[in-house]
Amino acid sequence: MPLDPWMFMGKIDAFEKEGTDNVLTKLWEGGIRTIVLGDLILDGHPAFAPNPDCYRDTKTRPPAMPAELAPRARIVADAVKAAKDRGFGVYLHDWGQFQGKCLNDPEYVKYGIARSRDAFEHYPGLNGFIADGPEYGYEIEPEHRSNIFRCFCECCEAKAKATGYDFEAIRLAADRFQGRLSHLDRNVVERLVEVPTGLFDPVDMLLWEPDLFDWLRFKTESILDLLGGMRTGIRQVDPGLHLACGPRTAAFAPLTAYNFRRLSEVTDFICPKFYFWMHGIDGMKGTVYRWAKTFIDWHAWMSEELALKLVYKIFGFTLPGVACLEDLGKPLSGAFFTETVAGEISKAILRVGDVWRIRPWVGLHHGGVRMDASEMSPIMVAMEQGGLKSYIHWHYSDMQPVEWEIVKSFCAR
Repeated sequence: MPLDPWMFMGKIDAFEKEGTDNVLTKLWEGGIRTIVLGDLILDGHPAFAPNPDCYRDTKTRPPAMPAELAPRARIVADAVKAAKDRGFGVYLHDWGQFQGKCLNDPEYVKYGIARSRDAFEHYPGLNGFIADGPEYGYEIEPEHRSNIFRCFCECCEAKAKATGYDFEAIRLAADRFQGRLSHLDRNVVERLVEVPTGLFDPVDMLLWEPDLFDWLRFKTESILDLLGGMRTGIRQVDPGLHLACGPRTAAFAPLTAYNFRRLSEVTDFICPKFYFWMHGIDGMKGTVYRWAKTFIDWHAWMSEELALKLVYKIFGFTLPGVACLEDLGKPLSGAFFTETVAGEISKAILRVGDVWRIRPWVGLHHGGVRMDASEMSPIMVAMEQGGLKSYIHWHYSDMQPVEWEIVKSFCAR
């Protein structure tokens, strides 16, 4: 079955540089019927001047737009109207909606709703919003920006108390978990990577450490409360508006406190990140590398091969053909797409149920080592064969001609 591609426009100045009519004509003729406008930023400033009335109930004040940007901001607003007039669906991605100390800061939801109302006033006719996050960390590398052992701030403490969790107990459980990961027993690891596991093996571990389970539950419920509150508020702005979010792919999502099943109850669709590059942001190979490298740094006895096996065991997938860290810098094997990617698709469909509520982000890099365009077609084939119907391409201004031809070749139109 052909796919329904959406196009992410990560640089909204494309309308200004190329001309709105040229951009929209190219996309329409290429089979695109929905566009997602990226971070609404022009020269480091918001792409629209805020309406103060929208923020009367928030403590956080919105950033101003310099007056000299008004003509360029008008180009963006006119482009949205032109896209809607042509029949495009239009969504916003990261519209400046998250402002607060952490995702448990009550201002997060209040400001997010206010910002959404403001954006809808500036771009009437929007179909909805796609949030990049919020999420908890997914890396064990100590200094990584997305460290899993954060956050335990005063907002989290207040949220835990309000929802019936023992904040100190879950904080200590997280500390113990980090301590265990950094002081693994060699014999246990060597047995673990070889022992078959089933559905209730993780349950057995969490029953042994119930406070650790509470830590994971607390984080998951925090995100669900935030997104659920956001969607309720956005629906009050306009009942037809959608809210989606972009978690990591199925194997990593629970680590960031996303449960696809429950997430689907508070969003209209989800956009798991089919990002498989090395290093950079949200790349599968990059996360595998950092976990394996950190295990090796923590344990002088651990080989690269054993570290990779341990990471595979933790996340429930393998990278065929990757037996050492150097292999992660090589192109992915054919088996990766037919086995690993296929598995991630199957897990997402099993958890969500409705394939039309799954629209993965598909890209070749994000601050990491760019994947070759030849690795894009196998991802698309895996999505087709796996039963997915739609995806979002990352992104228009970064797209090479060969990528555009691949997008068009898999298009449903």
